[in-house]
Amino acid sequence: LSNACGSIRSTRRNKSSLYCHEVYRLLVERKKNILTLSDIMSAGKDNNDYVIPDKKEDILDALHSLYSVGLISVLKSKRKVWVVVNKGILLTEVDGILFAPKTFKEHVDIASNTGIVSVSSLTRLFPKYDPDMLICFLKNMELCQEMNPSFLRMTNLIVGDREETGDRASETQRRRKRLLFFPCLLSTDRPDEMTSEVYQFGWCLQCTREHDFFPPRYFHVLSLHLAFKFSLSKGNKELAEKLNRKCKFWRNGLHWFDGYGVGSLVEIVDESQCVLVMMSCEKGYSDNMVSLRRKVIRKVMSVYKNSCPGLK
Repeated sequence: LSNACGSIRSTRRNKSSLYCHEVYRLLVERKKNILTLSDIMSAGKDNNDYVIPDKKEDILDALHSLYSVGLISVLKSKRKVWVVVNKGILLTEVDGILFAPKTFKEHVDIASNTGIVSVSSLTRLFPKYDPDMLICFLKNMELCQEMNPSFLRMTNLIVGDREETGDRASETQRRRKRLLFFPCLLSTDRPDEMTSEVYQFGWCLQCTREHDFFPPRYFHVLSLHLAFKFSLSKGNKELAEKLNRKCKFWRNGLHWFDGYGVGSLVEIVDESQCVLVMMSCEKGYSDNMVSLRRKVIRKVMSVYKNSCPGLK
């Protein structure tokens, strides 16, 4: 705390340094772990004990300063801003239940083995928390990503467009459902059909020390980044449907066809000591493959540098 305050004083003007001090004092003395921006503004107006700025932008500026030195967490959605005073409490309450091993009494089988969790299930599990705040928190920790149901129907993670009954009402309901993808809850093995794939390009990132390996967390974060990126890719849907290509996920790898004629595989192999990138393309789409492989390799490297910089 002393170091964080010293850092703020050395980099801020006197007035904004005072605002940071007062906003933090208010947060601690309110004795609530999660407050909204509206809560903070109201508390400042209703209580003359705190020197809180009148402008919303100035309060946000003070909050971001406190966040930058690790004293609090700031979460934003389109409609709200939340402040988490003690991230550890929320981690214990939420992550301690979501990711509890099967042998623990806290374990809840919320995602089967697919890694897909509906927001409604999350709300039932944690009724006292705003679901948008929870999603922001989990995304901020790089534990999940909200995925478009129409994209997920093109994967091996959920069932197809419609049940065999052909119920249009249930189909519409599924389309409206908000779904989250948690790679750390995915436990399926590599699909058998992947062994017959033929590739035209290969690249790998290999650990050079015998006892080093890529931790599971590395691949979880990498697959989140890649899944979110290619789920937004439009591409040629007719081409993808014609080739009957689906995105496939498993516990240590993923394969997708991006609709631009390129198929990509990213997998952790050799007892977690190697990240393998393989690509193939349809005839006439080689330029697209060259462009995509640059982006994928760049993402593999950036996540590696951020997640496990100690590896060589």
